[in-house]
Amino acid sequence: MHRLARPTAPLALLGVFAALLVACGGPAPMPEPVAEAPAGRTVIVLSLDGFRHDYPARAETPALDRLAAEGASAGRLIPPWPSQTFPGHATLATGVVAQRHGIINNRFIDRQKGGFAYENGAHWYDAMPVWAHATRQGIRTHVYHWVGSEGPWQGTETAFWRAFDPGTTDATKVEAIIGWLKGPPAERPGLVMSYLGGCDKAGHEHGPDSAEVTACVVEKDALIGRLLAAIDTAAAGGWAVNLIVVADHGMLPTVGGLNAVPALKAAGVEARTATSGVVVNVYLDGADPEQARAALEAMPHSALYTPETLSAEWRYRHPTRTGDFVLVADRGWRFSEKQAEVSRDLSAESLGHHGHDPQMPEMGAVFRAWGPGVARGAKVDALRAVDVVPLVCHLLGIAPPPHADGQPLDGRLVRALVDGP
Repeated sequence: MHRLARPTAPLALLGVFAALLVACGGPAPMPEPVAEAPAGRTVIVLSLDGFRHDYPARAETPALDRLAAEGASAGRLIPPWPSQTFPGHATLATGVVAQRHGIINNRFIDRQKGGFAYENGAHWYDAMPVWAHATRQGIRTHVYHWVGSEGPWQGTETAFWRAFDPGTTDATKVEAIIGWLKGPPAERPGLVMSYLGGCDKAGHEHGPDSAEVTACVVEKDALIGRLLAAIDTAAAGGWAVNLIVVADHGMLPTVGGLNAVPALKAAGVEARTATSGVVVNVYLDGADPEQARAALEAMPHSALYTPETLSAEWRYRHPTRTGDFVLVADRGWRFSEKQAEVSRDLSAESLGHHGHDPQMPEMGAVFRAWGPGVARGAKVDALRAVDVVPLVCHLLGIAPPPHADGQPLDGRLVRALVDGP
C-alpha cells in the first residue's frame, strides 16, 4: 500500500503563544458568564473563502496593506485537516480541530444522525462556537452566513443570524456590518462574524494563478477598504473596533481527478461513501473490509488509511463520523463522484482545489488583525486556525472557552485592552 508521507511537525510560532489552554473531550460545557464585555467595543471577524496567504502580493491591496502596517499579520494561517471550507470555518469558530468539533468535511456521514452535506445548523457542532460563548457573557453577537451559525447551539442563539443564501453578495454583507456600526449604541453588536465568498470560486474555476483570481483580490480589498472607512468614523465617535481578516484555506492547481466509487462497485463492495475534495470517507455498513481494502488500495494517486493509521497530527478520529476507511488524494489530485475513475482531462474539472495537508504552503490562508487591541506592525511566520478564538476573546475582554485547543497570544500580537468610551 502506498501512503502519504507523515505530515511535518507544526511550525514553530516564534514564541508567540503561551501555554495551552486545558482541553477536554466531548461537547463543551455551558459556563457561567465570567464578565460582561466593556461597552463601546466591537470585534469583527471576516472570512474570505479560499483567500490564499500570498494573494495580496499579486495586486494593489491598500486595505490589506494598511491592516498589516498598522496591525498584525502572519505569513500564513494554517488550517485544520482537511483544509476544506466547512472544517476550516468550524475550527475558526470553535478553536478546536475537526475530530472535536465534528465537522470533518463538507460532506460526511454520522452513523447516528445521518448524512451531512454542506449543512449549516448549529446542532451539528460538538464544540461551542465563539458566538455562543460570547452571547453567554452578555455580548450582543451578529453572525452573517458563517458555517454552523443557523439556529441555537445548545439553547444559545445569537441576536442576528441568517440562513445561507448563495445569492447574497459579499458587498451586501459588508454594507450590513457598516449599518450596524452606525446604529444606536445599545443595538451595536460586540461581536460580528461574517463569511464572504472571497476568491474561492475564482480559484476553483480558473486556478489560483489566474487573472480572474487577481481581479477578485482587488475587488475584496476594496470591500475591506470600505469597511475600514466606516470603522474610522466609528472610532472618531469613540467606538473601539478591532478587525480580523482570515480565510479557511488556500488553493492549489489541479493535476487530475479521481473517483473511488466505480472501484468499489467493480469489486462488489456495497459501502457508503462521502466524497469531498481530496478525501473520501468509506463506511462499510457490514461490507467485507478486505474486499474494500483491496479495491481502495488499487486506486492510483492516493493513500488509504483506517482511523487507527491516520496521522495523529491530523486530529481526524471522530467516533461516529470518520469512515472505516479514509482515502486521501496525492498532491494535485482531487476526488469527484462526477469524474471518471482516473482522469487528467480537466475540461470538466475544477482547475484549482484544496483539502491537502495544512502544512503545505499552498493550503495556507491569509491573516490580518487590526485595531486598538492589536500590536502595531507585528508579524509572525505562521499562526494556526485554532488560535483565532483566543484572539477574539482577548479583544472582547472575556476568557476563551475552556475547551479550546488554541493558545492565548502574548504581547507581540496583542496589547493591553482599551476601555470603552
